[in-house]
Amino acid sequence: MASLLKTLVDVPVGDGVHIKIAGAKGEKYVYKYTKYFRNAEGEPRNKAVAIGKYDSESGRMIPNSKYYEFFKIEPEMAETSVWDYGFAYAVQKCAEDMGLLDCLRKAFGENAMDILVAASYIMREGNAMDGIDDWLERTYFEGFTKILNDLIKF
Repeated sequence: MASLLKTLVDVPVGDGVHIKIAGAKGEKYVYKYTKYFRNAEGEPRNKAVAIGKYDSESGRMIPNSKYYEFFKIEPEMAETSVWDYGFAYAVQKCAEDMGLLDCLRKAFGENAMDILVAASYIMREGNAMDGIDDWLERTYFEGFTKILNDLIKF
């Protein structure tokens, strides 16, 4: 099994960034406010989006794709001692040779590769999507640098 080093980044300061406990396990997540408004009673309200998971040990966060989107940062490839590449290469090559990738691009545009990667994860792991981030940290798809998570919507 690969030895993984999760990508940790400093928690952004200011600009509506805050940490709160969320989820069934009561874990800490980092959120960024995306909208400020007043409700019908005139009380201030806001909407926030999760940008990562807070790592209590280091005081830093494990970013998700929204972090990279909001702060206009290109995600770095996770450091690992061994990359799984054979299965990913075979799936990508077969999809290209059969014309499946072209069909996906015509139907789903820029999400085509997301769909192929998600389908590859389900074929390989036979599991729900909740473990896809860990799998992607050790699996190399040529030209694919996105981080997929449970917020993905097809």
